[in-house]
Amino acid sequence: MTKRIFLTMLIVILLQILLFHYFDGSKADLTGYMIVSGVPISIKFVVLGTWYMFFAGLSFLSLGYLRRYISGYGLYLLIREKSRVKLGAIRIMKLMILISGLSLIQLLFSIVFALINNVGQAFFYDDLQSFICIAGLYIMSNFVLIFIQMALELYLTEQVSLLMINVYMLFSVTLGGVLLSVQKQTWILYFLIPNFGMYVRVDLPESAGLSPVLAYMVLTVITIILSVISYIRLKKMDLT
Repeated sequence: MTKRIFLTMLIVILLQILLFHYFDGSKADLTGYMIVSGVPISIKFVVLGTWYMFFAGLSFLSLGYLRRYISGYGLYLLIREKSRVKLGAIRIMKLMILISGLSLIQLLFSIVFALINNVGQAFFYDDLQSFICIAGLYIMSNFVLIFIQMALELYLTEQVSLLMINVYMLFSVTLGGVLLSVQKQTWILYFLIPNFGMYVRVDLPESAGLSPVLAYMVLTVITIILSVISYIRLKKMDLT
């Protein structure tokens, strides 16, 4: 399963970067890394669709990753007196490590592609600190969003959870662009996690947008809440 996810996501990453450059090549010129630049505040739907490809791949490949395991093969491990909470935690950690690794590969491919096309203007040469900050937000945002999907699967069907998280993703990016363009009610952005990993929407350091410090705090709090909710649910789940 892991090998198939890895190979599939590599194909998605390569296709995404090629399409990103084709539809909006200026991103490589302006930032030196296309992916974490994100979707422009004035929404370009073709760029939104291209940017969304990676998360869509993660989301579909994560479908049932925890629920089916706990209700399937995990039952055999439970017979050997292993805790369902421990099994769930191990399963979540494995997937999150995979997500983080794929996100890093995606960023690396993006940087290499930008350097090949425009060596002289690679943005991260001039502001490495901002790059590390926004890359961390991007990876952690992916982590939290998939964690939300997995937590939802413990309460709802896998298909409904998949639909909810993907609708939330697209809605958040679209609404975030509207709020930033009018500069009103921007506090709502802290409830729209997909915007956290976009350089053009985060205050780094001069643009009007999300505070990276607050964004990290929000993601940390949500991770803790999801962990508690998942723990409680796993303890009470009827797996028979």
